[in-house]
Amino acid sequence: MARQDYGEALTTPILIPGWKLSDDGFGLHTISAVYKYDLSLGFNWTRGESFTVGDYNYCKLHKVSLSFDALGVITATAEYVGINPEINSGSFTDAQMTTAGGLTTEKIETNFYFTTDIAGGPPYSQSPLGPLVSIKDPEDYIQLPVGLNFLPIGKQQSFVGNNGACFESEGGGKFLGFVDPAFPYFYGKTSYLAPQQTFSGIIYVDSEAQAKMFVDLLSVSSPDGNWNDNLPYIIPTYMGSSFVSGASFNQLLLTQANVESFGTLFKINYEVKFSFVGWQTEVYLRIQDRA
Repeated sequence: MARQDYGEALTTPILIPGWKLSDDGFGLHTISAVYKYDLSLGFNWTRGESFTVGDYNYCKLHKVSLSFDALGVITATAEYVGINPEINSGSFTDAQMTTAGGLTTEKIETNFYFTTDIAGGPPYSQSPLGPLVSIKDPEDYIQLPVGLNFLPIGKQQSFVGNNGACFESEGGGKFLGFVDPAFPYFYGKTSYLAPQQTFSGIIYVDSEAQAKMFVDLLSVSSPDGNWNDNLPYIIPTYMGSSFVSGASFNQLLLTQANVESFGTLFKINYEVKFSFVGWQTEVYLRIQDRA
């Protein structure tokens, strides 16, 4: 069957009526469009070129697939992506966020309140309730507990604080456990359930600089949800706006940033961890200190 041309010569791609635009609810627009054109044009597409219909030129070509029809006609299905210019001026989408919280087992001596409310602060007092410990300085005198006639050479009674918390020295040192049965809620306990909170999300940005900033700020802590305006706001607004602990540490830490290119857009999968105590300045760089 020979091909006979009528009307449009198909020397340029012709958009077929019925193209579709989708909005993901966070500002990302996706256009799916079908074109037909003559086989002689071959692969005639450039990633990043604009959609040319109406006011949707902010949507750029992401990918295209070709179907080689009979009689020398190509059917192209093209997908364009862009950020709704009415959302954040088109610079980035709203973040799609999920929050995961739970409890994890931690050593009780790592609790922020351990040496204040739980065990109390030093100096601690010697007590026969705890195990014998080695004398750090052989020249130190040995204080014998009441009713005890002797101690092994080089040993002394351990030291006890609040709630029966036992230590190897008067000033603290190694925590040996809770040894006083008069405090049943602590006696024999070695751990507690610590809260963990993680925020994760997806966001699209329209520049390499913004994508790179996510990577640059990995392991950097922040007192707010946008890292001092270096990032879009990536924390749920119901969590508030200030994230500084009582110890004056930043409570947010960017722990993951995966970047995927979509033509002129960049998709960021990120994760942020929240700490009640905060992320210690000596270990984790603060955004306030970042050059």
